[in-house]
Amino acid sequence: MAAEDNTRDSSAVDRVMNQVLEAEREARDAVALCRAEALKILAAAEEDARRTARRTECRITLVHRIADRAVDRALNELRQTQADSESAMLEANVHSLMNLALDDLVEEVLTT
Repeated sequence: MAAEDNTRDSSAVDRVMNQVLEAEREARDAVALCRAEALKILAAAEEDARRTARRTECRITLVHRIADRAVDRALNELRQTQADSESAMLEANVHSLMNLALDDLVEEVLTT
């Protein structure tokens, strides 16, 4: 009977050990699946980040172009304003010089 008890106990131990080994194998398989899924999620997130960076670069480039055009327009307006101002000043100086010359001429004619 002792031999029979040992055989039963040994069979029970074998079953339990097999269950433990099966549970360990299932756990390893589950971890491997989780790892593979995590790698897929990470790869997708990295691609999303790259796509976002590309869109951001495009938008920044567009903003720079718009700003450059606005600065160019403002500079051109300032140059035009300066040119108009210089032209108006020149015209005023010409009128002033002509008036002085005319005054001198009138004075000369009247004194001779």
